[in-house]
Amino acid sequence: MWPERLSPFVPVATLRLLRQECDPAEQFARADRLSFNPWHALPEHRPLGNQNRARRTIYLRLARLRQTMNGTPHQEPGEEE
Repeated sequence: MWPERLSPFVPVATLRLLRQECDPAEQFARADRLSFNPWHALPEHRPLGNQNRARRTIYLRLARLRQTMNGTPHQEPGEEE
């Protein structure tokens, strides 16, 4: 903490966020079709190395298993519904 007289508050921006309409049931259904994967990133941020190549296989197989057990189809991020 420092005295405000030495460093007064200076507004730098005002954020205005519009209210979003959402359908939780639809969002949960979409989430079930997706899978978390560190390789869903920009090419320069993707994991490298042999250990990560092995991890990738495990991530993909576990996602497929979960989706098969839940009876949900697989969907990659960005694919059109």
